[in-house]
Amino acid sequence: MLRETVSTISHDLRNSLSVIVVSARMLMRSIPQEGPGRRQLEAITRAADEINQLAQDLVDAMSIENGSLKVGKGAHEVEPILDRAIELVAPTVALKPLEIAKEMPHELPPIACDRERIVQVIATLLGNAMRFTPKGGRITVRAEPSGTDARFSISDTGPGISPDQQPLLFARHAPARRPMGQGMGLAAFVTKGIVEAHGGTIWVESSPGQGSTFFFTIPTAGLSVRTAT
Repeated sequence: MLRETVSTISHDLRNSLSVIVVSARMLMRSIPQEGPGRRQLEAITRAADEINQLAQDLVDAMSIENGSLKVGKGAHEVEPILDRAIELVAPTVALKPLEIAKEMPHELPPIACDRERIVQVIATLLGNAMRFTPKGGRITVRAEPSGTDARFSISDTGPGISPDQQPLLFARHAPARRPMGQGMGLAAFVTKGIVEAHGGTIWVESSPGQGSTFFFTIPTAGLSVRTAT
């Protein structure tokens, strides 16, 4: 009953949010880039998008907890996945501003995954890195072979995370002692669940004052490698 209630509330909430987002974007078309009210409309749109994602995270978290999260396992090239995730966060990157660098070898096998889910994971980790990286900072997205897996990493030049707080990052119910800015809340739990549903693992390496790097692995599809152009 709780799962059905959460799903219904999430669905109704997202319907209302879609009206807010569409209306705000229509208004933005009539306002010049530097016109009055433009920044406020952009803030409304970003906030609505974040609430929309939170509503989806609630549904995903329920599915993860009861073991019913479903993910596809098609063969997908890695580079288009990275490009799509970067594209999703590009508007926020431009506002801060920050630099996002993409690094990957010339040869990397396709991965066995649900493409949209892995885009979601990378975009979530990028969003987290952006929140804690100062203006003018750099975020690096990497993908590389690691045995029979592809290993992804998102590194930032933010404040870093103390060792005693790192085990709390992916908790479903974050302890009250976790400091503000030290994790992604529910999104981290969902991200972990999606990665593990693919047969991968996720972890973080960080030191205070030296930035953070989130890693995760996804099994390759066992197909022939592709050569990047």
